[in-house]
Amino acid sequence: MSEPRRPPASGLTLPDDGLPLRARFLRLKSVLHDQVTGLDAYQLHIDELHLLADERPVGVIAVELPTLVHLETIHGWVVCDQFLQQVADCLGSLRGHGMPDGLRVTLDGVHGNSFLVFLPETSRGRELSEESLGAAAEFLRISLDPVRLPAGHAPAGPRIDFSLGFALISGNPSARFERRLHQAIREARAMAQRRSERVGGALAREFLTILREAKLTTHYQPIVDMERGLIMGYEALTRGPSNSSFEVPEALFSDANTTSLLSELDVLCRHQAVRNARGFDRSKKLFLNSRPDTLASRGFVDGGFLDSLAEVELTPRNLVLEITERSAIRDFDAFERDLAPLRRQGFLVAIDDVGTGYSSLQTISEVQPDFLKIDISLIRKIHRSLIKQELVHSLLQIAAKIGARVIAEGIESEMECRALRRCGVPYGQGFYFAHPAPSFAPLDRHAAEAAGR
Repeated sequence: MSEPRRPPASGLTLPDDGLPLRARFLRLKSVLHDQVTGLDAYQLHIDELHLLADERPVGVIAVELPTLVHLETIHGWVVCDQFLQQVADCLGSLRGHGMPDGLRVTLDGVHGNSFLVFLPETSRGRELSEESLGAAAEFLRISLDPVRLPAGHAPAGPRIDFSLGFALISGNPSARFERRLHQAIREARAMAQRRSERVGGALAREFLTILREAKLTTHYQPIVDMERGLIMGYEALTRGPSNSSFEVPEALFSDANTTSLLSELDVLCRHQAVRNARGFDRSKKLFLNSRPDTLASRGFVDGGFLDSLAEVELTPRNLVLEITERSAIRDFDAFERDLAPLRRQGFLVAIDDVGTGYSSLQTISEVQPDFLKIDISLIRKIHRSLIKQELVHSLLQIAAKIGARVIAEGIESEMECRALRRCGVPYGQGFYFAHPAPSFAPLDRHAAEAAGR
């Protein structure tokens, strides 16, 4: 009697939809092949792995990236994709260089961020054990440590940590191979996840230390009167500790949001921005980013914030509260009640991100701010876009009706500056005039002359 045929280990079947077999296979592969990294999902390699596991133990190492969500939040998916490509290239380059020639690098799933590395033997061609597999995982971790963001995107924001776990695929021949394989992957990923949680815990502790010890620095960027070529004020911009996971503000606020400490961070940023403003020219305005839900905090109305102002010899009339919450204000009546006592004390109000979906015309009409800050999305290359110029003209008309002054954000070139002046925008802010700095930097002479022409 002939030996029964072993069923395909992959368990993948191709639907009989009338297409040639190769066309159906290519369609299936496109679903299991990741275009970003050039890697396949591990399901495409199950039959091959089954054959290897028939001969000797096969190990799987799971490579997880616990801070990748922060990375994508800060730098966007394009940079994130480039980073994943670098990780894939690094893993592949280890084949025959400290890792066995039979190394297989796959993904746990297409468009995911979990890599699975399969080893049929040690780098010296010996049979794998738990100990040698653990040593291989440590070698992978050390090899991945130098992988950083693509050039031009430093500072890196959150640390790019790698968490690795590993497991041997069970050699029990009485159990179906797919189940043994999936069990090993679950064990490897669970080990990596436990290490990821330790990384996350360390980051959370680092963030809480920053809040508790007020380890924030403030940079100030000039806001320029483009008619006279003079500075009318500065926007305060918060940075985390240098060379830390939270140096870039996006990382700082992203973690604050994750840990539900956004309001506490917002209040601390305002206090630090004022305390660091010693020597500020009282003839100018200091713009402070503020969340709507913290404007009613007792620190404003009961003297805590006013005490900080008094320490640096400033008054509420020097301050412009820049509303930056990137979501709609749902209760305008309540928000206006929160603003009323602040306005009576002399605080001014600005609406940020005007021109995006967050700062709606309703927000402008209900709040009636003292300043409108036009978002960089409308400013970038405005000299080449008649539509953007018309939109800016419309915003200037709205501002005139409510008595608000208009500031263009993100000006990066003389051509943008000139186009905005032709539109009638009185104030501007951006790298063209000056980069944010820890001190109150003067204008670049060339930029000042260009603004005042």
